[in-house]
Amino acid sequence: MKRRDFVKYAGGGLAALVVGSVMPAWISNNSLFAVKQVQELNFTITDAIKDMVTHNSINQAQCYFWLYKEANFPAEIPGPHIFTTEGSLIKVSVTNGLDEPHAFFIPGLVNSGPIAPGATKNIQFVASKAGTYLYYDNLNAPVNRVMGLHGALIVMPAEAAPGHKFTPYANPTPAVQQLFDDFGSTSHFPGLAWEQGDPTTHTPAFRQYVWLLHAASSRLFAEVGNYPPGRDYPAAQFISAYQRDRFRSDGLNKKPDYFTINGHSGWFAAHNPTITPHHRVGEPAVIRILNAGISLHSLHIHANHVYATGKNGIVEENPIWMDTLTVEPLDVIEWVVPFTRPPDVPNERGIGLPDKPLISIPNPRISGSAPHPVWPPTEELGTFMPKRGDEAGDFDISVQLSPICYPMHDHSEASQSAQGGNYGLGMMSGLHFIGDRNTPGGVTTFPNASTIHGPEATGPAAGPDVYHEGH
Repeated sequence: MKRRDFVKYAGGGLAALVVGSVMPAWISNNSLFAVKQVQELNFTITDAIKDMVTHNSINQAQCYFWLYKEANFPAEIPGPHIFTTEGSLIKVSVTNGLDEPHAFFIPGLVNSGPIAPGATKNIQFVASKAGTYLYYDNLNAPVNRVMGLHGALIVMPAEAAPGHKFTPYANPTPAVQQLFDDFGSTSHFPGLAWEQGDPTTHTPAFRQYVWLLHAASSRLFAEVGNYPPGRDYPAAQFISAYQRDRFRSDGLNKKPDYFTINGHSGWFAAHNPTITPHHRVGEPAVIRILNAGISLHSLHIHANHVYATGKNGIVEENPIWMDTLTVEPLDVIEWVVPFTRPPDVPNERGIGLPDKPLISIPNPRISGSAPHPVWPPTEELGTFMPKRGDEAGDFDISVQLSPICYPMHDHSEASQSAQGGNYGLGMMSGLHFIGDRNTPGGVTTFPNASTIHGPEATGPAAGPDVYHEGH
């Protein structure tokens, strides 16, 4: 079979499919996702070339991939996020457009078995258990999966436990259930519950994000693509080159040179609202982390310690409170981000919770400076770069420091670069604080904080300063 023509594309917004007869409110009201509802998934296994993070007119930074292309969306790596509700029947049609056998596999749910080149297989399964799943090609492991044949399936519980609030699980442990019950109900976690939104502040309910981790080797992947048709690239040879290829002075070995979250890297991931949560203090969120590659990633998040509530389908007896967690190949982990006040903001207890903030001292360098609470951080957010008044011609080019951004990066150092580049080109995300639900009088939205209405949306929220009574 003649190999398909390559498709050149650049990473865009996040594609998401909802499978089922009813569009549930937990996804339909979340404007972050470019959602399309379908009754059946229709995948073609094909290949493509993608412009990577360092690609420009001078540096042709591209990588060859295999991928699951769903009929409703353009080609992208990884495949589209799939959302459904526990108990739903999922029908999948998979056509193999490549030159060797491939498959569609979800641990514990479905295994298509080998699909011959040019063949189509129709399969179905029941999403029997709420949780986070990696769908991938399990043939010639790990080659086919690492080459790009992977994506995320999110199964939400059909209902909350009687007398309790929603969690991401149908049968949460008592400690995990207590954590979600506390959100929006206790002095420790004032604000909103996870399942609670607020249309007046454009805050969606069931705030959740998917981080699908991957590392790509442009030279090794090209070698796989050029392998004789109909033959599997040897898995042992692939792993050896990917993990242990020897140093070369020109840097052109076969180790990974691109490290991505949902196919994005560096600045493009850290400023993508479908990857980096943008919320106020008091708006907890869930992050679902899946490692599709064969590299270890030790994700370290700033601003909040987070709770690891589940790993590989098992709900934690006691959620782990931490800021760094190693994610091994094929791991699937749920993080809960409480969105409490960042702990580097001083207050009377000193741990970043919604206690009475300390009072600043007058700044002799600022005319009219007077003591004031250090949160909300009006001095920081009142800073403009360049200073207001330094116009370029007739235009004010100053930019206000809002939102307040904190990074998430990988402590596995290799993933902090691309093509031998620097820290800002690797596996990065973050937390962005756009206000505080727990300030006196209601909700504070920082000046000029962006309210996200979709992957393409930018612009101001409800105005320069918004105070919302209640909560």
